[in-house]
Amino acid sequence: MRHRPCHHVMAGALVGAALAAGLVAGPAAALAAPSSPAAAGSGPPSQPVCTPSLFASAQQLVGTELTNRVTRLNTLIGRVTGAADLTPSDRSALLAELTGTELPGIQALQPKVQADTTCLELRLDAEAMVLDYRVYVVMTPQADLVIATDVADHAGGVLAGLEPAISGWISSAQAHGTDVSGAQAAFADYQAKVTAAQGLTSGQSATLLAQVPGGYPGNKSVFLQVRANLANAHADLQAAAADLGEIVGDLQ
Repeated sequence: MRHRPCHHVMAGALVGAALAAGLVAGPAAALAAPSSPAAAGSGPPSQPVCTPSLFASAQQLVGTELTNRVTRLNTLIGRVTGAADLTPSDRSALLAELTGTELPGIQALQPKVQADTTCLELRLDAEAMVLDYRVYVVMTPQADLVIATDVADHAGGVLAGLEPAISGWISSAQAHGTDVSGAQAAFADYQAKVTAAQGLTSGQSATLLAQVPGGYPGNKSVFLQVRANLANAHADLQAAAADLGEIVGDLQ
């Protein structure tokens, strides 16, 4: 029948779009957040054990932890800079915090700690390192989960954008005498899954970007909820990609 070649063209276009969204090949890698507040440690105690005889080792400990935080912040900056699906506004907001506040703040503590001569000075600087910046339990999940949310938003938008084409393809096949009952059922599920995924991630980036170091530990629940939402959205988008595969298979 003459409509078959057109069906092959449409199938290729739909699968190509899904591939571009990262949903046919490697969706888990595309949507998984690299870290979470549950998995990340809070760093060393804000008041390391310090006596005159232990001062040198305590000072070294705090210095090492500052260096580790500089490394983590530079890693986050690299992730944010290289994340293809981050919106410009989200990228700008994350980089402003990471490069404008967090990194210079931690770096300013490094020479201060080296210049400390008393346990009181060292403890105050250690407290500032942990409490003022929260590199591990706030900034890390914030950056990673904003990236993951924007990836999911992009993927959901791509799949939602395919719906008119899929509907038209099903109608065309039906008009040519093809049994489209299976494709129609898969399409209904596809639409439901895409809508559910978009509902789970809508507004999440703004919520994440509103979190500040001083809000911990109260904002830990925000990060955990976002991570749960992303896991569910990921499952919905995978299911939608599977539905698309079924539609393609039924109508080719």
